[in-house]
Amino acid sequence: MKVIQVVKTIAVLFVLAAVVYCGYLLFRGTNITVPILFKPAAGERLLLSMDGFQFSQATGTKTTWQMVARNADLYENKQAKLKEIEITFNSPDNSRQARLLGETATMDTVTGDASVHGDTKEVRIITSDGYLLKTNSLFWKAGEQLVWTPEPFKLLGREIYLEGVGLSAYADMRSLVVKNHVMAVLQE
Repeated sequence: MKVIQVVKTIAVLFVLAAVVYCGYLLFRGTNITVPILFKPAAGERLLLSMDGFQFSQATGTKTTWQMVARNADLYENKQAKLKEIEITFNSPDNSRQARLLGETATMDTVTGDASVHGDTKEVRIITSDGYLLKTNSLFWKAGEQLVWTPEPFKLLGREIYLEGVGLSAYADMRSLVVKNHVMAVLQE
């Protein structure tokens, strides 16, 4: 009796293997679509949403820049979408500081690079020595501590009023490059 059960089991396994092999031959090279019900949603997948977000970069014991946002949505693709953002830049000797303020931003959480936009009010950079830069959007390259905009901007300081289209500057605001349509007024 046991021999008959063993033979039946082997026969069932053999038939099952034959069915699987025939199925493989029949369906190989065929694209099989998964019903939409079982697919993840297309696009970005939200991992975490939070109130109060901070992100910073330090060199040794000194914080070179720090980002604070009222709200943050963190996505699977390492992007963060931020609201009411403020980035504070510190000079290497901590003698100067600049603050970048914007309403919305998208940041790469791996590199720290960000794009900051103003929806109802302009993006602003305010320096500790009295300069104010206004534009509609700014882009931030964290590794180089470089901000730039392809859009029109205005820069106001104690000794200068400058406007143009397209600007790039290092976070310490010691040097900047204006691309087009430069107008400057020097004040005493």
